[in-house]
Amino acid sequence: MRPAAEDPPRELRGLLLDIGGVVHSTAMHLVGRLAETEPAMKPVLERIGGIASDRDELWQQMLSGQVTERDYWARRAEEFGAAVGQPWDTRAMMHRLYELPRHYWLRAEMVDLMSEAKAAGLRLGALTNDMTAFHGPGWVEQQEHLRLFDVIVDASLTGVMKPDPRAFRQGAEALGLPAEQIVFLDDMPWNAEAARQAGMAAVQVPWDDPGPAIDTARNLLGLPPRQPDADPNPDQP
Repeated sequence: MRPAAEDPPRELRGLLLDIGGVVHSTAMHLVGRLAETEPAMKPVLERIGGIASDRDELWQQMLSGQVTERDYWARRAEEFGAAVGQPWDTRAMMHRLYELPRHYWLRAEMVDLMSEAKAAGLRLGALTNDMTAFHGPGWVEQQEHLRLFDVIVDASLTGVMKPDPRAFRQGAEALGLPAEQIVFLDDMPWNAEAARQAGMAAVQVPWDDPGPAIDTARNLLGLPPRQPDADPNPDQP
């Protein structure tokens, strides 16, 4: 009896990245850091039970689909802004969060992955739901690391948000590659699963330790391993 034929290894020629929670540390971590300089935020954090925690009822509603992620952050921005005596919307809060020192929020190892993918001749793209909506076009244009991307597909501008299958089709079309040739990284499990359903090699990035996901992406793309002395978790002091 002849052995069953194995599927041939796929040729992976592109890297597609979410931004918040992947290239940038998630706002969940940055809120706590901002509260260190804005102590009036701390009672709100205590009442919530911690951003995105099991006790954060609004976050749990977001996870179950009762509210959107944009609605979640708009509500939290309003609460934190009221605590510090300012009328914050989501963009105003994000502006304050990303005024923190860059090493708190820009994941250097992810930027290394981006740079090495480009140097290896791979196509590099971003597929984000909220970057322009949360930060504004001026901030986006000022970020030098974002210029590494060959393409940026932002649902703030296209109107098609992950995990809608059309978003992944748009990402693949923008890269000029079939979905089966793309490695995709996202911090939200439903987005990673939707990317898998679309045919991509999807990797979920844990908020607290992105290192293993970076290792997986490097291995899939045939890139050299990370340097052993690199810090996989820039969110820690």
